[in-house]
Amino acid sequence: MLLGKWILEWLDLYKKNYLKATTYENYLIYMEKHILSSSIANIDITKLTSKDLQVFYNEKLDSGLSNRTVRYIRTIIGGALNQAEKNGMLSRKPNKATILPPKENHEIIPLNIEEVNKILDEAKGSEFYPLLLLEMFIGLRKGEILGLCWSDIDFERNILTVKRNLCRIQMGIDSKSGKKNYEYRLLEPKTESSKRRIFLPENVMQILKKHQNEQQIIREKNAEIYQDRNLVFARSDGNYISPRQVLRIFHRILDNAGVRRCRFHDLRHTVASILLNEGEEMKVIQELLGHSTITTTMDVYSHLSDQKKRNTSNKLAQVYEIGEK
Repeated sequence: MLLGKWILEWLDLYKKNYLKATTYENYLIYMEKHILSSSIANIDITKLTSKDLQVFYNEKLDSGLSNRTVRYIRTIIGGALNQAEKNGMLSRKPNKATILPPKENHEIIPLNIEEVNKILDEAKGSEFYPLLLLEMFIGLRKGEILGLCWSDIDFERNILTVKRNLCRIQMGIDSKSGKKNYEYRLLEPKTESSKRRIFLPENVMQILKKHQNEQQIIREKNAEIYQDRNLVFARSDGNYISPRQVLRIFHRILDNAGVRRCRFHDLRHTVASILLNEGEEMKVIQELLGHSTITTTMDVYSHLSDQKKRNTSNKLAQVYEIGEK
């Protein structure tokens, strides 16, 4: 059994019905782009060695692929080979002996409060303002905020519930053009911790209510073409807003506000950093962001809490009577 053929079989038999659709699609994309096109795909898995795999990973790194991408490829190959061992097709684990450089930790540079206010001032009055304001308060993932439905918002108790994620799913390949066909779908989050209730302040709820009323006017105006999906943030015809469109609008607002360019995801980091600086507990931030464990939150934001540690140390210095007598 050739490695490439086995991984495709493994994906179809053991992963297709058990992975989230987006994860399965990512596996296929990485498989087609990085593994099937390589010489390693044509090696019999019973003859595959750790050296073969190590050379393959090294070549991928030398070609300019990020550490993260190569680690993802290694995970796919490792999963397929582990299943082959369970099936009695292999008596060893060639992938286990391979090594990769230490995991890269990218420095997070969140926006400061002055930059946040500039962005909100620039966006005020635009259709994008309610989405941006909500993001600045609760730090949702892009797919989470675009997947919000009005049924997820309890206006009486000022509670927003995160239940789903907007995902782009590959639906097949056009037989004539060869292009991949995609569609947007609302899917459940990958983990249970991503499903969460968030309490919102009254002034944010009022802006969301105003946005709902304005959306109703658009719905009536475009009644003939409007596809009502009950989305909080939708296009003028009721359809999903693409993440790319959100990023284009966001970058335009940043440019107009004179704020450095950053990712939309950095707003999530900004919410966490501001809360940390304001003394919020890490556990509360974990639940707000929907991290599966507090360890994840601490790993991501530990460097942002360094200033708090300094402040703690300075407090002790003020309490203790230290100095020459």
